[in-house]
Order: sequence, then C-alpha cells, then structure tokens
Amino acid sequence: MRILRLCTRLPPLPGGMETHISQLSKEQNKIGRNVTIYFNAGDKLSHNDIRVTKLPLYKSKPRFIGIIIFYLFVYLRLLVNKEKFDVVHFHGDWSSLVFAGLIKKTVDGKKIIITIHDELSQNIWSRRALSLMLNQVDIVFSTGYRSADQISNLTSKKVMIQPSGIQNIFFEKLPRTFNKESFQVIVVANLVEKKNLDILLEIAREINFYNFIIVGDGPKKEELQRKIEDLNLSNIQILGYKNHKELHSLYYESDIFMLTSKKEGTPTAMLEAMACGLPILISNVGGVKSILGSHNFIVKSNDKKYFIDKLNELLEKKDCLEEISNYNISIAEKYNWKNVAKNIDKLIFDIT
Repeated sequence: MRILRLCTRLPPLPGGMETHISQLSKEQNKIGRNVTIYFNAGDKLSHNDIRVTKLPLYKSKPRFIGIIIFYLFVYLRLLVNKEKFDVVHFHGDWSSLVFAGLIKKTVDGKKIIITIHDELSQNIWSRRALSLMLNQVDIVFSTGYRSADQISNLTSKKVMIQPSGIQNIFFEKLPRTFNKESFQVIVVANLVEKKNLDILLEIAREINFYNFIIVGDGPKKEELQRKIEDLNLSNIQILGYKNHKELHSLYYESDIFMLTSKKEGTPTAMLEAMACGLPILISNVGGVKSILGSHNFIVKSNDKKYFIDKLNELLEKKDCLEEISNYNISIAEKYNWKNVAKNIDKLIFDIT
C-alpha cells in the first residue's frame, strides 16, 4: 500500500505539523506502508522522499500563494515521475487542495485525505474556499476539537479528531522535586503572533516570584527580546530552539507548562509537558479541555489577570502537585506516537 504525503516543511524545521508528519510517516513505514513525502524544505525521512524545489515557497507572503505554487510543482513533478499511489495525504488548509483532484488522477489514487492542524481562519473567503475544496476529499482529520467543529460547519463529511502524538523520549522519567520555594514556568512555542507571547511579558512583570523560560524560535524573537530588555525583566529568558533531549530536561527542571495562544489545534508541546508530569496552564484553544482534566488550569478569557489568578491558585495547591503530575502522565500515555499512528492508519484503511 503506497501513501503519498504532501507538505511544505519537514523537520528539523520547527513546528507541531512538521513533527506530526515526520512521526506519522516513520510509524507507518514501520508497519509496512510505503510512504513517500513530497516537500519543500527540511530533511528527507527516507530515500523515497522528494524535495520538489529549493525555492523557499513556504516563506511567501501571502502564505497561500507560496503553497499553491508548491503544489503546482508537485503536480508537474508527479506528471514526470509517473509514480502511482493508493492514498494521497495533504496537510494544511484549503490552499493545499487546489490541485488535489489533478494529483489524485495523475497517481491513480483511491483516496484523498487532509489533516488540518490549526483552528480555521476567520476570513469568510478562506472558509468558503475550504468548504468547496473539501468536496473532493474522502477523509478529513483535525488535530483539534474546536477546529473539528469549525470544519463540520463547512462540510457534510465526517471529521475525525486525532491529536498529534508524543515521542518516546518524553515518557522517560527523571527525578522531579515538588513543593519547591521558587517556581519555574516553561513556555514552548514557535515565536509567532498567534502565540500571544506579549501577554507573557506582562505577566512576568507583575509576578516576579515566578521564573519564566521560553523555548522556541521564530519571527517575533528579536522583538520579544528587545521588550524584555526595555522592561528590565530579570525573571524571563528566551532560550531559543532546543532539541528533544534538551527539551525533555527543561520540562523536568520546570514546575508549570503555560501557553497563551490565541488559537491552536491540539498543542503538541502541551502533550509532551503532560508526559513529563507538568501541570498545565493554558488559554481555552483548540478544545484543550477535551483532553485536560479538571486538575489542570484553563483560562477562559485570554487576559493577563486570569493567567495571574490561575498561577497564584496553583501556587496555593503546591501539596497537590505530585497528584497532578501523576494524573497528567497517565492521560498522556494514550497519545504515544505508536498508538496515534496506528489509530490514524486504521481509520485511513478502514474507511471506504
């Protein structure tokens, strides 16, 4: 069974979608699926994979133009290569599907699948375009609960919800100290506008008895660093990109995982932090409350006051931290990548 997976970016470029594509493909190859990835930037996972162009189309502004051009390159390359595939799996939004019908016909595909990794744009034309493009899709996946609801309003097709998985390293336990005198908050995110990290600086300014570390890179890094220096904030650091081993250690050195995003699918970093036994403090995005138990902390309104209140509440519950930690580790177990990939694969090949 041959699968053609199409995406603009692969690791080591950072991002939850990039990691999802990489891990899903590795796991499917392990169970005998023959996966080939056509991509724009990053590293091959196997000798089958093809970088269709070295032009950095994923950096184009507006973004959808670069994506459409990338899929045009994919279509032309497939015409030349004359490869045949049973399944074509797209990752992205409506712009990823512009050439979907032509690609399916060119490779003699039996199914078109799309996985949508984020909440939908509020732009009415973007939503109408997605509604139209979904007519040619056989299976629709969403990594988030809220985005699944949004997609369901645009199509009569059933939308399957499947969050991304957690890599094995994050299930490796290290010693953790509870009831410490000082607390460290870890934020793991691409440094982009939707992560709403400016609010984090305001929070750090008001509660200087917490230390904050930001792990990640992106276009807002220099701006955020400049603001930290201008505000003379000594309790917050931007550490930049960290590999999985380094990130695993940082989770265990920290006491709380926090995310202030305006929108998400299901944040992979949140699941990783749960596997490492961290309590979660997060804005109400992507249907996270469908995963998190009541022992975690979800901020209904994305306002610094609510985050500060929840941080103070958590500080008062120091005696419960070990119990929270154990709960989150047990919840995270079902999101091990091996289990997630098997579930996705089963859904793909069970649905006719």
